[in-house]
Amino acid sequence: MNATAAPEVTSSEVKARAQKGVLVLAARTLVSQGLRGVSALCLSRLLFPEDYGLFGIVSYAATLGAFLGDLGLSAALVRQSHEPTPEETSTIFWAHQALTAAIAAVVVALAPQLVEGYALGSQALPMVYVMAGGLFFSSLRVIPLMALERQLAFGLIARAELIENLAQVITTIGLAALGWGAWSLVAGGLMRGAVGLLCIWQASPWKPQLTFHGNVMRRLLIFGLGYQLPPLVSAFTAGWVPLVVGRVLGKDAVGFVNWAWALASTPMLIAYILNRVAFPAYSRLQDDPVGFADYLRTSLRRLSAALCLLIPLGVLVVPVAVPLLFGERWVPAVPLVQWFSVECILLTLIGLLATAQNAGGRPWERLAVTVGSGVARWAVGTWLIHQFGLNGVGPMGIIVGLVEVGVTAWLVARLNPALRGLVMEVVEPFVTVGLLLLGASLAAPYIVREGLWIQALVSMALFAGLFLVRERLPGPVPLVAELRIIASLVRARLPGARPRESSP
Repeated sequence: MNATAAPEVTSSEVKARAQKGVLVLAARTLVSQGLRGVSALCLSRLLFPEDYGLFGIVSYAATLGAFLGDLGLSAALVRQSHEPTPEETSTIFWAHQALTAAIAAVVVALAPQLVEGYALGSQALPMVYVMAGGLFFSSLRVIPLMALERQLAFGLIARAELIENLAQVITTIGLAALGWGAWSLVAGGLMRGAVGLLCIWQASPWKPQLTFHGNVMRRLLIFGLGYQLPPLVSAFTAGWVPLVVGRVLGKDAVGFVNWAWALASTPMLIAYILNRVAFPAYSRLQDDPVGFADYLRTSLRRLSAALCLLIPLGVLVVPVAVPLLFGERWVPAVPLVQWFSVECILLTLIGLLATAQNAGGRPWERLAVTVGSGVARWAVGTWLIHQFGLNGVGPMGIIVGLVEVGVTAWLVARLNPALRGLVMEVVEPFVTVGLLLLGASLAAPYIVREGLWIQALVSMALFAGLFLVRERLPGPVPLVAELRIIASLVRARLPGARPRESSP
């Protein structure tokens, strides 16, 4: 087995490719979000909270199985200094298929207990069986996708993912209109997996060989397990919604929570894009600590600037937008949408910091933080819903997430002397802008007594004014200046503009 050195790529080339990847995936995301918006508007009229609740509980088992089916081996291939050999990639490919088969068998075996324990009804059991089989749509694409990501070929990836999103939306809406209920959500997910698998295999140059090497597995597992266990722990943590909320508050409450998260988590697509591009880019910069620190610090600063301005404005308009666009049946989910939207700022920052930890060779540190955060979410969340019911779900994420982002930033700063002061740069904008948002939302009803539209407009005006006042203070991290830089970077990428080098 001969390992070839990775092609020499300078820090400037890595940043340029990464920036292009971010913009390409962002363009894809904008189109996908348009499709997602159309889907949400249609499905909110065609489906009911109990449909989302049933799908949320059933899909949790399959989602957990998808995490278990990847031991982080593909990420270990991306991070290693030499180009993956055919022996390495084929070994990992067949290991994924064997593990996925074992997990699917376990999910199928445990399905009757899940359905009976939560009184999900007769249609739930075949849903679990079908979604367990759908796990192979994920495992079969892991290595072909890794080959594209390692080369930062995100244009091809974006095209494949746009096609699969379109297939999912058409399938889900069409079947929901035919009265399929929760089955329309299941079928839409399966259609997305099948179409995406075909597109990735067509785009990727990699093809498997009939070979397997145990020494490759042992070597890559050292990094891979540390890399994969945090997402697995997060998947277990997410289980407190169907398991605890479903047990204490019922299936409809799970439906409200899942629907609210699906609507509020739109900004998480930004995190998804950045993390996909950042991990191979940071891995290429692991031997350049100054370049690594500059790239990470700049990315975090610009990400905070965009999120801390745009998300609060969206939060303030939610009480008007939800009943207007989705109907009165979803009004109980309005506070959840607001809390989850703010939490997404923290989760997006945590995701980028966690990517830096992994690329810096500290996946086990990341695991320790994730386990602590998961335990805190189960404990705090369970106590809050017993005390405040559905209203206790939202604050839990803010409380735990703020602690997690501070701890993660501190650990990342320890990796590199050039990252000194990172904790304050990450935490301060969120805390100060969050307080401004809270003040604007509490003051608006006292200024305008009636009319949700007027209250929303007044609260947005108050927030914008307080935001500008914050910018003039000497202490806080300036955000408006970063927004201007982001705008100039986008203009520089337009056709005919002179390219300029910078971090995404």
